[in-house]
Order: sequence, then structure tokens, then C-alpha cells
Amino acid sequence: MDADAMDSALSAFPALPRPRGTAPRSVANLAFAEILVIWALRRYTNCRLGREARTAIIAPEFSRALGLARLEENLTTFADLADCLAKAARLPQALSAVEDDRINASEEAVLSTLAAFQHGEDAQAEALGEWCLLPAGRAGFIAGARRLALSLREAGHVIPYEMPRRRRLALEGETGSDRTLPSAADIAGLQPVERGLVTALRLWVAAFRQQEDSLAAARHHFERQFNSSEALWGDRRSGGDAGLSLHAVLRNTTLAATRPVDVRCPNCPGLSPDEARLLDAVAWLQRDIGEPAQAALSDWLPPAALRLTMSAARGLAHSLLAAEEILPLRDWDFAALGAAAEPGPAVTAGTGTEQSEEAQWQDSRTPATPTLH
Repeated sequence: MDADAMDSALSAFPALPRPRGTAPRSVANLAFAEILVIWALRRYTNCRLGREARTAIIAPEFSRALGLARLEENLTTFADLADCLAKAARLPQALSAVEDDRINASEEAVLSTLAAFQHGEDAQAEALGEWCLLPAGRAGFIAGARRLALSLREAGHVIPYEMPRRRRLALEGETGSDRTLPSAADIAGLQPVERGLVTALRLWVAAFRQQEDSLAAARHHFERQFNSSEALWGDRRSGGDAGLSLHAVLRNTTLAATRPVDVRCPNCPGLSPDEARLLDAVAWLQRDIGEPAQAALSDWLPPAALRLTMSAARGLAHSLLAAEEILPLRDWDFAALGAAAEPGPAVTAGTGTEQSEEAQWQDSRTPATPTLH
């Protein structure tokens, strides 16, 4: 999507907007107002010059689309919005090349915010701003988005708006990703995103036991997980926020758990009931429902520690959502998982008795980790 594309007479008559789905939308499926915003955001953000020079780059298209009467005001408004997004985003913003025809998640968030303001859904727009930006830059972003949305609408450029899917619909199982799945008995029965979270949990515990950098272990794992998809576009995604959130949950667990928490060795094919409880909590928090998540984590956390841990658990859920890693809801059978976790007979080999890897993991407990085994 280059300057020539913006100058083309065809840019005012794009294809009908395609509904948002799991795959990134392309420029061909955007309305003209969306194309204008994304083109300007990429040109402004990717430019290494000063603010005045960057606004000068997008000025010709803004004057053609919005008119000359309020050009300076509109350029200032857009620059304020883009600067706030770049400086105060909760997660590193994916930057796409100007000519990339795929729309990344950060750009979709900006478009959704503008569309909500244009259609009178101010509360939804402000909620999106709260999701995308830290408090330090949120007010400036919201103010800029509100003014830009109004200017676009007054010029006749309306961004298509989709009402958010309500919680009731999300839990009725209307789509494959939202229906409640049966309980999984082991790692093989999990979806890839679930296995990724369990692996991060186990790697954190393994590093913690060995007095290594457990935070780094979690961050490196999430970075590999978030960037493993061939469908990834834009810059590489950082695993920093997801790793830090998981680190906070588990550090609180080591300090305050009321009982040992069952976490398996990294290569164990089984699944413990406590690992399933963490999956359950994160899946509910991704849907903004806190009560069942609290119930899952309260199985080993006392009330005071639970209150401190819920914020980190929400951060973990939101970080995974931002990376398009959505955990399914499951009808977990914790009792069956607990029964399967009961110790069995010793593993014997042809030349004698040997401990299994899981048994060695159990025997490796040290007083430094009293709440994890």
C-alpha cells in the first residue's frame, strides 16, 4: 500500500468490507476511510524524521480526503494519536511495511476505536483505549481518536463498525473456538495454545528449582511460541509481558500457596489437575469472567494472595489474547486428573530398577520450593 495506491482513483471505491475473522484482513477488503488511516499510520510511524516532516508526508492525502479548512488541526490530531500509540502501548506495536496488504492487530485496534466513536459507542471506544494503552498515554490517544473520527465522519468517510459479541453469545458455543470442550486427560489432548502455556509453566518451575532465571525461561518460551506461526505478519512479537505475568503468578504461588502445587517435569506426557486449573483460569479471564478463574486459583492460594495474583493472571490472559492465542473453555474433570496423578509401581528395566523421569522430578524437590512438586 504505497503513495501511488492512495492517489489512484480506485482507492475511493474499495471492495465491500469483509467481516473480521481470525485471519488478518487485507487492504482490498477495507473501506476508503480505513485505507486512509492505515496508510497514514504506516507512513507516519515508519518515518525516521521529526514530527513536522512526518506530518508533511501525509498532508497531501489528508487535504484531499478531509479538505483544507481544518488540515493543520487534523494533522495535529493524527500525530497526537500516533505518538501516544507508539509511546504508551501496553504491548510492543507490530509495524507493517507500507506496501504490506495485511492489516495487523494494532491497526485493527485503531480502526475499531475510530469506528466506535463514529457510531456513538464511546464506552466501547474508551474500553479499547484502556486495553491498548497504559494510563500515561491513554487520555491523549482517546482524545485524538475522538477528534479524528469526527473529522472523518464530517467529510463523509465512515468506518464500518461491528458491535462486540456479548458474553452470553460467547459462552453459548456458537463458534468452534467458543464452545465448551470436554476435559483433556493428558498433554496430547490439549490444543497447541494450551500445550504452550503448560510448557511455559513447567519451564518456569524447572528453572526456579535449578536456581536459574525462571523469568527469562518463560519469556523466551513465549517469544518462540508467538512467532512460530507461518501466518505471522509485521514485527516479531515479544514474549516479555506474557512471561512477566506468568512469573508474577508463580512467584506468588511459591510464597503463599496453602498446599503443594502439582507441576510436572517439562517432558511429562501427563497433565496434573493444577496445570489444568491454570488453563481454566486463563481461559475464563480471556473472556473477562473472573469468578470461575478465582475459584480455580483459590484451590491453592489464600484470599489475600489471590487478590494480588488476579491482576497478573489477567495480564497473562490478555497477553495471550494480544498474540491471538485463545484458550478454549473446557469442562475439566479435576478429580479424574487427580486420580491419574496417583503414584504407580516403580518402573523396571531389563537390567534393574530405574526411576522414571517423572519420579526423578518428584525426588528433586528442595526446601527452597516448598509449594511446587
